[in-house]
Amino acid sequence: MVVIALGDLGFVGPLNIGLTLLADQRGWGASGVGWVLGGFGVGAGAAALLLTVRGRVPRAGLAVGGAIIPGAVAIGVLAHVPGLAAAVGTAAVVGLLTGLSGALCGALLQTQAGPAYLGRVSAVSGIVSLGVTPLSMPLSAAAIGVWGTGPVFAVSAVVCGLGGVVALCAPGLRGAELPR
Repeated sequence: MVVIALGDLGFVGPLNIGLTLLADQRGWGASGVGWVLGGFGVGAGAAALLLTVRGRVPRAGLAVGGAIIPGAVAIGVLAHVPGLAAAVGTAAVVGLLTGLSGALCGALLQTQAGPAYLGRVSAVSGIVSLGVTPLSMPLSAAAIGVWGTGPVFAVSAVVCGLGGVVALCAPGLRGAELPR
């Protein structure tokens, strides 16, 4: 749950509010936001397709950390790419890696929770992802107003990356497997 919370908190602000402000600064306009979000969607779709075709991912817990950390780096890089095409490509990388880690986190959450606790665990995950994490949007917007997109995306990337560090440092999660 900590990995999911850190990943979401580091991701939601920059990729929702921050992206709009970044596009405004770069002069990309509304269509630029659409292209960048489209790139993200292509990456996330590719991750979903990969998981669908591949099936079971060996060492899923390790894969979570291995995907979150470079995905977090890509979030930080997104604020510094000068051109729209580079932003679309970077967003595709973010989508691929966060889509992979998000799907694996969800699968591990469901398979590792005892059947009697699955509803409660899913509810807590929903509270974190859909209730608490959106609060990062006004905070990100206010922080961007004070410090700019670069520093806020960097801090968000660090927060997201900490989720990957937790995944790699927690032996139970790092060694977690999905059922065969």
